[in-house]
Amino acid sequence: MKLDLEREFAENTSLHGLARIFQSAGVILKVIWSVIFLAAFGLFIWQFSERITAYLKFDYNTLIEVEHQSKLTFPGVTICNYNRFYNSRISEEYQKHLDRLLGFADILNYYDASFETTWGDQSAWDDEFDFEQFAAQSGFRLNDSLLRCDWKGKKDSCSADNFTAIFIPDYGICYQFNIDDKDENRLRQTLPGAENGLSILMDINQEEYTETFKQGHHEAGLKFVVHHWNDPPLVETLGLAIPPGFHTYAAVRKKKYESLPKPWGKCESVKDGYNKKDCLGDCRLDHIVRSCDCRPLGYTGDTETCTPDQQTDCVAKALQEYRLLASSDACNCPTQCTEIVYTASLSMTSFPSDQLEQEYLKNYETFIEVVDDEGNSSFSTSGERNLRKNLVYLDVYFDELSETRFKQVEAMSFSALLSDLGGQMGLFLGMSAITAAEVLEYLGRKIFRFFKGKGSNDNKVMELNPFA
Repeated sequence: MKLDLEREFAENTSLHGLARIFQSAGVILKVIWSVIFLAAFGLFIWQFSERITAYLKFDYNTLIEVEHQSKLTFPGVTICNYNRFYNSRISEEYQKHLDRLLGFADILNYYDASFETTWGDQSAWDDEFDFEQFAAQSGFRLNDSLLRCDWKGKKDSCSADNFTAIFIPDYGICYQFNIDDKDENRLRQTLPGAENGLSILMDINQEEYTETFKQGHHEAGLKFVVHHWNDPPLVETLGLAIPPGFHTYAAVRKKKYESLPKPWGKCESVKDGYNKKDCLGDCRLDHIVRSCDCRPLGYTGDTETCTPDQQTDCVAKALQEYRLLASSDACNCPTQCTEIVYTASLSMTSFPSDQLEQEYLKNYETFIEVVDDEGNSSFSTSGERNLRKNLVYLDVYFDELSETRFKQVEAMSFSALLSDLGGQMGLFLGMSAITAAEVLEYLGRKIFRFFKGKGSNDNKVMELNPFA
């Protein structure tokens, strides 16, 4: 007698529970095996849904790896003086407008601009006043302030020529070290610890400070930021302040973040060289140029630089509008999946010591610039300066030659999901991938027989009613 298709499938499939049901003698055994099979099948469905739900959460784990290296590329270092304009370099014409000049610089701080600045008599300004030129002429000059520069412990192995000037609105002229587009030109530290990186001694010239109580900074000293050479120097938000009269040690560590793209994380795969901070800066500039038809001070481009009136009116309003736009992600600046960050921890000691103060006075007393009525520059030889109010000693270095990587990995990959589901199938039902093929074969044969049987019945009807 020909076996029924269902019985044939149950007795030959690797899904063992079905064979037990069909082969058991007696109703009681069949019921027992049916209950066992249904219970196992229910547990499998529960675990199957649990595993699928866990996978669709797209959770991730973070792996922390520390890779020690024989040398590390030194980061970029940007240094600013809290004093934006030197008193002796401001002409008498602009001395009376010093508060307004400082307020004019404050509004250019694109990260925390104040729109309630009192600008004074607008008619006192010439429309052709070039604030960019004024800032360059009266601003912080590294040539006059850098007393000593050492690289990797070698005395006077670097100088002001190794720094690049940059304008940062809230700090005026600042200087960057080790900023180069070519990797082969960047400096590398080969030994860990202090005196194996950048060491500088600077005179902040407090006698030249022009910051006022109404406008400007109330601090004295330097502010610096350690950053990747492709990143803009966010001195205001990420900078570290160092006072005069101290030897400051900045121990730097390199961290690399490797994030997962969507749907696990929020980053996106972007082209090489992309930087979110630069993208936001370009978006900000585009908005200002569209609104004012000029570019503000501190930006480069083909558009003409904004006049003082444009800067204090149109640019201020455009920046306020931009902040509202930025909060709605209108800039379309995705977060890159790979980012390198440098962090610095500071320690300080008093400098110079009482014992060596006179020696430093003898060596550095000539660093007071004096400009006469004709604009000629000379240096005072007065020995009455308080060095602890003017000298800043800074060491920036890697305290260990290693890179710490924070890498996101999928909590459950697709292959892990398949393995998990396969384990659940085998545990509860004894199934494998071959079982799926057997089920498909059974369904195919069942469908084929159904249509074949239907066709046969139709033919029989026609034969039984030939005279209809």
